[in-house]
Amino acid sequence: MKYSTVRIIGGKFRGRQLDILQKEGLRPTTDRIRESIFNILGSNVQGAKVLDLFAGTGVLGIEAISRGASELTSVEFDKENYQNLKRQFAGFDGRINLIHADAIEFLKNCSERFDIVFLDPPFASNLLQSSIDLLNSKNIIDSDSLIYIENSATASKNYKSLMCVREQNAGNVYFGIYKKSDCFF
Repeated sequence: MKYSTVRIIGGKFRGRQLDILQKEGLRPTTDRIRESIFNILGSNVQGAKVLDLFAGTGVLGIEAISRGASELTSVEFDKENYQNLKRQFAGFDGRINLIHADAIEFLKNCSERFDIVFLDPPFASNLLQSSIDLLNSKNIIDSDSLIYIENSATASKNYKSLMCVREQNAGNVYFGIYKKSDCFF
């Protein structure tokens, strides 16, 4: 199995490395984008209950724990990647709950509420809007929750029931921070 590494760029675990499986479709969020995300999130991370729905490399969630989030729930479907994340997460203290599950099924059965949600599904999937719909319908987010969305720069940015707080493009990647909207389209 081939691995690459990604480093934590801020907080308590700054400089620590995560081993990332080299698998098709698994793409770590770059240092530059993570720095921008966490600058925007700022003090909202302190004490936050975080959901990393499509965990992938796990770096977004661990970055949140490193910066003071009180709890992390990471959901990963790929068995091989889940096993790797299990090994990687063992080296970090904090309340980390790693779940091997399909993201949509997890949301359908979720009864928790989260302060910050990371949504970075595979770009070619149709999972983004259905995830947003379930976050709303199951009351997993409220008006104070912040939702990070990462997608292809060419994809539609019209996410029903969310309003954009801040957005940016970095090459072929789009990312934005959203909040629940009072208007449902």
